[in-house]
Amino acid sequence: MSREKHPPVTIDAAAGKPDPTPPKIKLSNIEDVRSKMAKIYEARSGKLDISDAGRLAYVLTGIGKPIEVEVIEKRLIDLERKMLN
Repeated sequence: MSREKHPPVTIDAAAGKPDPTPPKIKLSNIEDVRSKMAKIYEARSGKLDISDAGRLAYVLTGIGKPIEVEVIEKRLIDLERKMLN
């Protein structure tokens, strides 16, 4: 018997039905991350659960830090090149 492969899904505990897959979020630069962090502010208005907001902030901080370091590193390399020339 062959088993078909299906992507994993999240099941809503209350309804017992699969939750739709959330859209992919663009987080390729620090501005993208900053924009999503600003969305966390919606938790104050009740649009986003506070615990979800905290988890999202934690993840976004983890994503943003390497991007920030990469930007600083590139700027430093450019400055060093200019100083040597």
